[in-house]
Amino acid sequence: MARISTYALDTNLVKTDKWIGTDVNGNNATKNFSLDSVANWLNTTAAIDSQTIRFKYQADAQDNGVDERKKGSLSFSPNIGNTVPFSSITDFVLSAYSLKYASQTSSPDISSFYTNPLIDSYVFISKTDDVSIYGIYLWNSAALKENTTNFWDIGLSLVASSGDLENTKDYFISLLTYDPSKTGGDRTFIFDQGIPATVWDIQHNLLKFPSVSVVNSSNESVICTTEYIDNKNVRVSFSAAFSGKAYLN
Repeated sequence: MARISTYALDTNLVKTDKWIGTDVNGNNATKNFSLDSVANWLNTTAAIDSQTIRFKYQADAQDNGVDERKKGSLSFSPNIGNTVPFSSITDFVLSAYSLKYASQTSSPDISSFYTNPLIDSYVFISKTDDVSIYGIYLWNSAALKENTTNFWDIGLSLVASSGDLENTKDYFISLLTYDPSKTGGDRTFIFDQGIPATVWDIQHNLLKFPSVSVVNSSNESVICTTEYIDNKNVRVSFSAAFSGKAYLN
């Protein structure tokens, strides 16, 4: 066998590439290890992962009175397929433990994060190896799933999306914005009406009945009639159609 240092250096790595090593769980037998299997081990054990809010989509999760969902999983109840468009998602089931800790016997429960600060906050859910595959949602609710101890029912409202959830793929959940009133601040919302209209329906999700100021495209103040639909929606009306912005505070 030639010296290892004399072999050519592979600069074009693929998942099926292999190298030789020792299997300590197999009586120290010499075995091949694929690049793909080592990458999967690193992801599962989080050996080099500092991101804790990572989950794997589990399309085959079941509800049979026991937890037949995997630790570190994102799933649906009932199941809706191996590929799920982000644009169709209004709820899902989330493990109380992120994928980072899936292989650990004693895992930290991160589910308190699902209620505070995530409720009434905006989140970004993206595929770990392709950030162009994503969903942006308002995180509406979080409640412990019935007949389980480690899974939560999450309610969502779609803001924007691109692509699909794919079975067995990993996804990050990132907090985009949160409710600053929880730390003593106030919340505002700016609505941009690009098409001239006499009635503007504004979904602000501020969870209050805000004051409304309107300007036209020339930044001139405009008088409006304000109708509060609920604490997340308001309708403003005008005597003539125009485009502009509404400032809610």
